[in-house]
Amino acid sequence: MAAVDFSTIPTDVPLTVENINRLADRAAELATAFANRIGNIQQQVGEARERYSREADEIVNETEPANRNVARQFAKQQAAMRLIKFKTNIEVSSRAQREEILRPLARLAEDAKFLLSLCHSPAQMLGRVALGETKRTQYQLQLEGAGPVELETAAITAIATEDVVLCAAIVTVIDRRPTNRRPFTASAFAERAYGAIHRQVHAKLQGVILAEKTARAANAEFIRGRADPIMNLSNQLAARAIAEASA
Repeated sequence: MAAVDFSTIPTDVPLTVENINRLADRAAELATAFANRIGNIQQQVGEARERYSREADEIVNETEPANRNVARQFAKQQAAMRLIKFKTNIEVSSRAQREEILRPLARLAEDAKFLLSLCHSPAQMLGRVALGETKRTQYQLQLEGAGPVELETAAITAIATEDVVLCAAIVTVIDRRPTNRRPFTASAFAERAYGAIHRQVHAKLQGVILAEKTARAANAEFIRGRADPIMNLSNQLAARAIAEASA
C-alpha cells in the first residue's frame, strides 16, 4: 500500500460546494482580467507595427524613384528591428503585471486539483456529507442490520425526498457490507442520488484548471510571438466538454 504524504494536504481549502463556487467565480474573474491585459498589450504591439510600417512607407516615398528599391529594403529591415525591440521591451516591462494575475490563478488551480482528488465519484462525495453529524449517525445505526427490502425502501425514500444525509448514510452502510450482501451497488445508488451535483462540481473544478491553463497558453503565445495550434485546440475541446458537463 502506498503511503499517503499528509504533509502535502492543504489545510485552508474547505471541502464545500460554496468554496468550489467561490473558486470557479474567482478563476473566471482572473481569467477575464488576464485576457483583457494581454489584449491591451497585443493592441500596443499592433499599433507599434502599424506605426513603424507607416514610417517606413514615408521614408520610401521621400526617396528618389531611382533609389526606392534600396530604400524599401532598408526601411523594411529597420521597421522589423524596431518592432522586435519594442516587443522585447514590452514583454519585460509587462511581466510583473501579467504575473500579478497568473500567480493567484495558479493557486486557484492547485486548490481545484486537490478538491478534484476528493471528487472522483458521487459515492466519494456523498461519503463526506454530514460526516460526524448526529442525524447521519442515527441513520447509519438504524440501517446497520437492515435487510435488502428495508435498504431498498430507504434508498427509494432518500432519492424521492432528496434527503442527502440519508443518501450518505446508505452509501456508507452498503459500502461496509460484503459484496454478496449488497442489494444494490453503492456506486449506482450514489450516481442516481448525487450524480448531477458531482458532474456540476467536477465541471467547475475542471473549469478552474482550464482557466489557468488557457491563461498560461495565452501568456506563452505572447512571449513566443505565435500561437500553439495543438494547445489551443486542446483547450477548446476541454472547454466544450466542461460546458456540456455543466449543462
